[in-house]
Amino acid sequence: MRLLALLLFFLAVGSAQANDQVPESVKAAFEQMHPDVHELDVHWEVRKEAIVATFNEGGGLKKAFFAQDGEWLETRVRLYTSQLPRAVFKYLESIQSDADVTFMAKVLHPGGFLYRIESETFEEVVIELLDRQGTLLEKKHIPFTEGLELY
Repeated sequence: MRLLALLLFFLAVGSAQANDQVPESVKAAFEQMHPDVHELDVHWEVRKEAIVATFNEGGGLKKAFFAQDGEWLETRVRLYTSQLPRAVFKYLESIQSDADVTFMAKVLHPGGFLYRIESETFEEVVIELLDRQGTLLEKKHIPFTEGLELY
């Protein structure tokens, strides 16, 4: 029981520290886009490439990405297989891979939207971006060793 209380304490402190690092312009932009999401229900993460708000809205998990100045970059809305458009689902069925699908999302951005499929093998993460017709727009391979030099 003490261990659980200690863990919850450190999580709360870590979350509070992340909130302190988020510029007011980003918090204001988030609040304007998502006025019904209470600030205590948002987990902030400051990354090198963006500031990310993770939250639940409309019964689903979302991640909103912002630049330091508060400019909205994109929002990823988690999807399940049954929520994919037919063409994107067919693409997913057609790929022969030894990778496990770990995340699927509709990605909203200032120019429209696309779909994101993330999968993992023992060696890498594969990110595939598709349009609503199931056409592959971009495919990225990220080796698991990338970024380890930071630790």
